Order: sequence, then C-alpha cells, then structure tokens
Amino acid sequence: MKNKLFLLAAFVIFSIASNAQSVQLQFKNQFNGAPLSFDQLYQTPIGDSVKFSTLNYFISNIELVDKKGNSYKVPQDSSYFLLKHQNDSSKTISLSNIPAGKYQQLVFTIGVDSVRNTLDVSRRTGTLDVGAAARGMYWVWNSGYIFFKLEGKTINQVDSLRKNFRYHIGGYGGYDSKTINNIKVRTIPLKSLVVKKGKNPVITIDVAVERFFNSIIPVKILEHPSVMWGDFSVKLANNYEQIFNLGGIKYE
Repeated sequence: MKNKLFLLAAFVIFSIASNAQSVQLQFKNQFNGAPLSFDQLYQTPIGDSVKFSTLNYFISNIELVDKKGNSYKVPQDSSYFLLKHQNDSSKTISLSNIPAGKYQQLVFTIGVDSVRNTLDVSRRTGTLDVGAAARGMYWVWNSGYIFFKLEGKTINQVDSLRKNFRYHIGGYGGYDSKTINNIKVRTIPLKSLVVKKGKNPVITIDVAVERFFNSIIPVKILEHPSVMWGDFSVKLANNYEQIFNLGGIKYE
C-alpha cells in the first residue's frame, strides 16, 4: 500500500512538472514608441527638452490570472526584480514552473510591498540587498525602497539653462505610523495567453516613459525638478502606473 501511495505521489509530481512551462517578461523602455536612449534629447508632452541619465524600477509580486479569476502567484521569495535601463539583462524576467493553462491578465506590483520593506535587513537578500543589488534604490533616511527612479537634465531652449531633475518615488504606508503609500499594482489584459508544452510565451511590456510626464497630470520639470516625498510624489506614482502596457505576445 505504501509503495502504491509513493508511486501515485511521484506520478502527480511528475505530471505537474511536465505541464509546467516557462514565461518570459521583456520590459522595453521607450519614448514615443522608439527605444529609449540616454544619448538622445527628447521633448516631453509638456514641452520640456530632456536628456535622461537614470531609469530604474522594481517589479514584484507577479501573478497570472485565468478567465475564471483563478491566479497563479509566482512564489514571493522569487518575485522581486530590479530593472535598470543600462542593464539589458535586468529587463528580461524569466519565470519558471508556470502551470499550463490559458491566462487573461498579468498582474504585478510596481515597487516593493510593505511586508518586505519592514523585514529585517538580513532577510532582504538578492535584488533587495540594500548594500549590494539595491544600493541607490533605498532611503536610509526614510527606511524604505525607492520604487521608481528617473533622473536627467532639462534644457530650456530659450536661455540654454541646464537643470538637473531627479524623481525618486517610494513610500509603503509606514511601519508604526501612517505615511505616503505609493505602492502600485498594475493589471495588464492579455486576451488569451496559452501556457502549455511546446508553447513558452514571451510577453513584451512597453514602458512609455513620455507618459510619466502627463498620463494623469502634467509635469513641468522646472516647477518640480526634484521630488522624493510629499503629495506630488503620489501624483507622479499615479502617472508612472500608467506607463506599463502590453506590447505583444510571442511563443518560443
């Protein structure tokens, strides 16, 4: 009897493993539909001439949802990613052991959830290591991760004034007292994503950086050249939530 139970359990594990496939998420940073380049001068929808030097953001807590509303959640310890524009490999997220099925939504967090923000530093390793991979994406003074960082220069074409700008947006709601909460959950419709043997999907997410400046509210850089906290950071978080959209799906 024990042998039969063992064989049955082994068969179930094998069946699940054989039906599990990989899914890739490829994030493509763009400006007006073209690949973003730090060497190029752009004009924002509000009319500022800008040149970017930094674009980093956290993607976490990834889920795939089927038409019945059932979701597969990537195991949380394996679901934190820091994407840096200057690091091409960081912009591809490879997910393994995804159950076979048809999925209609991709859900992810832009930022780092409050639980991880408040865990002991010794338990925040890998991408969340504030002394290594996450260096520069963590506020020591405010004890929290920077969810989205955008930096560069704006050039006033009238008087040739060059002015640095920096947007460091974070805030997870506070630990023992309520603070700003800029954690954003983005849901992207997929229509029908098929995951099965022989079909390993590659989902492209277009990141339309120009929409950072006007998707919800207009952002005039000379009026807000440096934002790291406060009410305007909430408005910026609402803007960047909208810049992530489906670019396409292909199968490998």
